[in-house]
Amino acid sequence: MKSKLMSLSQATDLIKDNMLLAIGGNAMHRTPTLFSLALSKKPVKNLKVCGAAPGLATDIILANMQADTSYFGFSGLENEAGLSPGMRQGMEGEGKIKAIEGS
Repeated sequence: MKSKLMSLSQATDLIKDNMLLAIGGNAMHRTPTLFSLALSKKPVKNLKVCGAAPGLATDIILANMQADTSYFGFSGLENEAGLSPGMRQGMEGEGKIKAIEGS
C-alpha cells in the first residue's frame, strides 16, 4: 500500500484557489494550526472553509484573507478569547468574507 504520509509543505501544495477546505478540531482544540500557518505562506485565494466549530486554524486563513467564505455553526476562540477576530474583521470591517452560519 502506498504511504499517505507527506510533509507539511507537500500537503499545503495540494491546496489551490477556490477549493473548499473542511478544517477539523473544535475552537481551540485539535485544530491543524501548523497546517494553517504553513498555508498562510502560500499565494492561495478565494478558499471556502467549513467546520462545525472552527477556531484558531480557520481564523488564521480568514485573517490572511485567503478565504472568501466561511461555513460554520459557531466560530470562536473559546469563552476566554471570544469570537474569531479574523472572521469578524473580514465580515464586519472589510466585508470581504461571506459568513454562512448553519447550526
